Amino acid sequence: MNYKRHIAILIFVWSIATCCQSQSNDYKIIIPAKVEIKFDTIYPHASNIAWNKRLPTDNIQVVEFDCNCQEGLGQLTITYDTTGNVLNKSILIAKQDLPAAIIDYITNNYPNEFEYRNITKFIDHSSEITYSVAMKQAVPDGNATTGWTYVLKFNGAGQFISQEKR
Repeated sequence: MNYKRHIAILIFVWSIATCCQSQSNDYKIIIPAKVEIKFDTIYPHASNIAWNKRLPTDNIQVVEFDCNCQEGLGQLTITYDTTGNVLNKSILIAKQDLPAAIIDYITNNYPNEFEYRNITKFIDHSSEITYSVAMKQAVPDGNATTGWTYVLKFNGAGQFISQEKR
């Protein structure tokens, strides 16, 4: 009796694994022609280009790359729809590129035991801008690699929106 039960469990696990494996194989790097043309036109000198895998039925395409361009520190992630329209951009920027209101907020609310980490400027399809600033908190021994990280969100005008503690 236990033998049949073990066989049934084994077959069940095998079928789930096979199903999951076949689904993961459907994800491929498929770059719609309109997206590739638009990307190559705007960023002809992009390097370290990484197109995300997607299903043929997905209606978005994400690309991460480095560029020698005016936008931020040169590391960008862009999400396109399959017709080549930009849905949003994520741009890694430097502290000095933040609006003064954000720097003032952080200076007044996060004392010296915090250090700036990833700073990202997000631009959505309607050109609305938001900022994300990761602040790493040093532990009592001054080590900022083991403390908490606070991810602060701001709107384009520099007004505080939210904080997430990680």
